[in-house]
Amino acid sequence: MLAEKFGLKHLQTGETLRGIIKSGSEFGKQIAEIINQGGFVPYQWVIKISKEEIAKLDQDQGIVMDGFVRKLPEAKEIHKTLAEHNRALDYVFLIDISDEEAIKRLSKRRICKKCCRLFIVGTTIDKNETKCPDCGGEIYQRRDDTPKGIKKRIAEYKKETLPVIEFFKERGDLIVVNGEQSVGEVFEEIVSHMK
Repeated sequence: MLAEKFGLKHLQTGETLRGIIKSGSEFGKQIAEIINQGGFVPYQWVIKISKEEIAKLDQDQGIVMDGFVRKLPEAKEIHKTLAEHNRALDYVFLIDISDEEAIKRLSKRRICKKCCRLFIVGTTIDKNETKCPDCGGEIYQRRDDTPKGIKKRIAEYKKETLPVIEFFKERGDLIVVNGEQSVGEVFEEIVSHMK
């Protein structure tokens, strides 16, 4: 929605990683194994991938980055990476939800094994659907999208990502948005902070 409103390129780390997985490359297989075990892709890989994606863009193309940064070394690297491309970090938004809401939402997520499209049970697919409406591939639930797996990821988030939040807060960059509102309300709250 932000990309559409402001003419920005949407760089979504998760989508980029799914594209690499879908390629069937050895690197994609390594990423899939880490993600399917509920782990985070090593930050060095994420930085490298993000740098490559930024380098592909025209200089005057604005960016909205989604899912990056998650670890402190990434947070420290982002300013350097952007500066290398004559860019600056204008806003850092934390769309904040409770642990309970995260469990509720992620427990409904499903993915197509063939095209990697994401689905939400009860929203984009029926709970009994097993085939992707786009490509016919098998729809599955990631092992880490169960309540047990999600709790493990939340613990990892608190260990790895809370220092990132503190880093941006100390710099005066962080804007916290209530993520438990409707999508439209979250969007309007974000836009209200943008010049």
